[in-house]
Amino acid sequence: MFNFLRSHQLGIMLFMEGICLATAFLTLITRNLPKAKKIAIFLLELNSALIMISSRFYYINKDATGDYAGIYLRIAKFFDYFFSFSIIYVMNLYIKDLNNEFKSKGLKGWKYNHLIIRLNDIIMITLTLILIVSQFTPFCYYFDANNVYHRTKGTFLFLIFLPAAIFLEAIFVISNHKILSPAVRIPLFLFIVIPFLATILQFTTFGIAFTAMSTSGTSVLLYVFVVQDTNREIERSHKLEVEMLERYKKKLEETVRKRTAELIIANQKAENLLLNILPVEIARELTENPNQTISKKYPNATVLFTDIVGFTKMSSEMTAEETVEMLNNMTQKFDERAKREGIEKIKTIGDSYMAATGLIEDANNDGAQRLIHFAQGLLEDVNEFNETSSHKVKIRIGVNTGPIVAGVIGKTKFIYDVWGDTVNVASRMETNGEPMQIHVSEATYKLTKDLFPYGKAVNVEVKGKGLMKSYFL
Repeated sequence: MFNFLRSHQLGIMLFMEGICLATAFLTLITRNLPKAKKIAIFLLELNSALIMISSRFYYINKDATGDYAGIYLRIAKFFDYFFSFSIIYVMNLYIKDLNNEFKSKGLKGWKYNHLIIRLNDIIMITLTLILIVSQFTPFCYYFDANNVYHRTKGTFLFLIFLPAAIFLEAIFVISNHKILSPAVRIPLFLFIVIPFLATILQFTTFGIAFTAMSTSGTSVLLYVFVVQDTNREIERSHKLEVEMLERYKKKLEETVRKRTAELIIANQKAENLLLNILPVEIARELTENPNQTISKKYPNATVLFTDIVGFTKMSSEMTAEETVEMLNNMTQKFDERAKREGIEKIKTIGDSYMAATGLIEDANNDGAQRLIHFAQGLLEDVNEFNETSSHKVKIRIGVNTGPIVAGVIGKTKFIYDVWGDTVNVASRMETNGEPMQIHVSEATYKLTKDLFPYGKAVNVEVKGKGLMKSYFL
């Protein structure tokens, strides 16, 4: 086997030289490699190619004679050693980059690794100085008169320091084997062990560049594994990025769903609040056209007023809390009935309660009938209220039917109200009514006389109208 290597090693070295140069070029154009790794791998491949060149040059010309043969053989041997040391130094740069990654990730042991790296740098500087001294003195090697290479006793320094440097790199790999990925750990181990064994073999076997060839081969292998590891890291980063984007998307969708649900609830509350203030048609129109004046004419609306008899005297005998509580309880009963029977509450003013029906553009409506039925229910509510209240209440009710104008007044704290002669007459019906009686105008009477029993007509003095006929239910 050794004879085969001796006879073909020049061709093998030329082939490996080309492989290393090609790999160095590929390293430069590889985009995914981090800058520090790219520099270390490029220098490693370049030095591997250069050691092939110097070793091959030496073995081609080792039998040369002449005045200058000794000079360029000595130079070739110098670079043979120098590039061997340089490769180990560059490998130290690669290890230093790995340790920086450990430090950035907050992993333990990076300070211990840093000590190994610094010690290795010192060994490489020492070996280079010994090599320079040996170039000018026979400290480690010399060439005789026939240009034959001879080792001297100083060579043992190479045998001590060079394995020591490789051993330190091996310690780094072994101590961090759990942290390093297989794509990094395996080629590093091979790069350390194989050249180390090849160096020992080269010192025992003359004439074959074991160290140079093994170093070049493992450096190419290291490049392949580093690229694979980088690609895996990129794929892992992409997957992590996709997973993060998916999580962010789901979180965003969940947030949107929650906010949408909250917005729907808020809109529903706002709509319900608006419907508590305004009729449905008016609320819709106000929502669609907030800056538009809202006003409507209704040809045949029926308006109701109620008032508590003797409220002023009654409230003076009660505390403020009792007064408000009494009005609130009674108004709530009226509101609940209005909601059940589809009556439109207009407003409350003090102890007065105002409601209406027939707020549609069709004059032929049953608003008068429904409002009389509502008024009867209010009397029932008052009787029910009196059963549990310590303050007995009586109310007057007045009702009138006719055309009205309705609209929304104001931009802040707006109110929905109705106006017209019909409203004024309804108010007079209530004012001139009797306690716990329903007092209606002639207009309302004509619309409901066949549905409800009424007493005889009574004349009522209405301001601006004079005497008007009215009826008690």
